[in-house]
Amino acid sequence: MILKLIGTALVFAAGYLLTHRALPLLFVGAGKALGFDMKPAPHWQKRVKRFKTMKRGYYSFLIITTLFVTSFFLEFLVNSKPLLIRYEANVSFPAFREWSDKLFFFADLRRMEKRSDFGQVGDAEVDYRLFAASRRDPGIFDRQLEKLDAELKDVKKQLASSRPGSGSTAEERRDYADLREIVPAIEADIELVARARVAFADGKASIIMPLYPYSPGEHLLDLPGSPPHHPDRTHILGTDDSGADVFTQLVYGFRISLSFALIVSGTGYFIGIIIGGIMGYFGGWVDILTQRFIEIWGSIPFLFTIMIVAAIVQPTFILLVGMLVLLHGWIGMTYYMRGEFYREKTRDYVHAAEAMGATDWSVMMKHILPNSLVPVVTFAPFAIVAYIGQLVSLDYLGFGLPVGTPSWGSLLSQGMQYIKYYPSLILTPSVALAVTLFLVVQIGEAVREAFDPKVFSRLR
Repeated sequence: MILKLIGTALVFAAGYLLTHRALPLLFVGAGKALGFDMKPAPHWQKRVKRFKTMKRGYYSFLIITTLFVTSFFLEFLVNSKPLLIRYEANVSFPAFREWSDKLFFFADLRRMEKRSDFGQVGDAEVDYRLFAASRRDPGIFDRQLEKLDAELKDVKKQLASSRPGSGSTAEERRDYADLREIVPAIEADIELVARARVAFADGKASIIMPLYPYSPGEHLLDLPGSPPHHPDRTHILGTDDSGADVFTQLVYGFRISLSFALIVSGTGYFIGIIIGGIMGYFGGWVDILTQRFIEIWGSIPFLFTIMIVAAIVQPTFILLVGMLVLLHGWIGMTYYMRGEFYREKTRDYVHAAEAMGATDWSVMMKHILPNSLVPVVTFAPFAIVAYIGQLVSLDYLGFGLPVGTPSWGSLLSQGMQYIKYYPSLILTPSVALAVTLFLVVQIGEAVREAFDPKVFSRLR
């Protein structure tokens, strides 16, 4: 337990260094290599400095960003597949392969480690828990050999008693032939297990499991009793009614929820900035017609549309992101950017850029937009809160992500069913959701105050 706590502390320390030291240096270095001026403007430097003085928001930012970046490496930390497995000359890295499969989702990099290649009987995927248990208890091989020997004796006994004679039927001869084919297969398995016992005893087999060796899609049906299970030392938050570990679903659900909110808000804000900028910059009929279209489009009932789509096809992560962005993710920011562009286009620096021959797109993106980002930065944290809540609500109602996907909403739904006897099922996702939203709201409040123009006014 102490070693796991030390390992967890080291993981968070490494996540902090990666998030707030390595990635910023990499980002700045890449920008400079591409020829960009990566030094922020003086007024942005003042805003960032003031944001750091607001401890609650700044520490919340450090915590949430460190956890989020660290969650992209959950396959190495919370997973039933080992970091490394070695048997004689065979060496594999299953956790890294699973992580790379998700990173390079467009390429098929999957490859299964066969049991027979790692000293186990069969051609299915390696039973990593059995492999790890065999390292601790060599008696497992003796029990396997006893079972195989008993099976072999039973088959030979059947062969001796069912030898076909001259008057046997074709079916009896086929059954006898099938039994004869089983004998060499069992003998090969016995040889495989005996060889594995020697290899394990000689130190030719090793395995390194993650800190928390359970996966969100793994159903642990061999535990005492029937699921769900109460928290214990092995499963710190218990299991749900399908036998899946709750803690793994919680941490993977955090990554999915925050990724979903960031993608929806980022894409929606991008579209809203473009459309709102066009409306505010050109005005006239462009503004009027676009506003009427937005009013009509915004009247589409969001939940009913999701319910109709979910009744036809199973929603996926990409489909839900697309629907939220298209239905209403871009509308709110459009109005703010429209007002900002209306105000900024009358400034002297805009007239100077136009007089120097700058194109409309250049004036919009290079001159007006950098001075109109206050609403974007201010409202982004609160949009993230809203989208996390929407995903959790959809999953709770059964219109969200596919069944089996680690989700806070599905955990809340289960918790309501077992609230009397298993209150931890609803308590843990509720606390995780509340803490996450609280941290993001604290960031939003600090950003709003840091970007308040009254703070830097000369009258104060």
